[in-house]
Amino acid sequence: MEGDWMIWIARIAAALVGLFSLAVGAMMILSPAEMGANLGLGALSPLGLNALRADIGAFFLASAVAAGAALFVGRPHWILGAAVLYGLALFGRILGIVVDGVPEGIVQPLVVEFTMVVLSVFAAKALARG
Repeated sequence: MEGDWMIWIARIAAALVGLFSLAVGAMMILSPAEMGANLGLGALSPLGLNALRADIGAFFLASAVAAGAALFVGRPHWILGAAVLYGLALFGRILGIVVDGVPEGIVQPLVVEFTMVVLSVFAAKALARG
């Protein structure tokens, strides 16, 4: 019985990672200039707009696919791909703080990325046991 609860919590964790990643990825593809501005990135040219759409959109959509595979395809270890992506982003932010100082507004993305890593690793481990 206790294991059943853990599986449901892991499914919810994977779903949260997937839905968040899907939403941000979709918004990045549909409104890259707005989303880029929200993230402190500006598209200085059509190529820059394309890079926001493709590169950052792909980051989030790859995380959504990884979470979806864990939930719906029976491949719980795939969500570790999302953990790696968010973990690398977290590493990059921490490196940026060390090298460049603490920018305004950095706490929210640090918390989000850390949370995505924790949820992804938890979901991978718990779903693999279930």
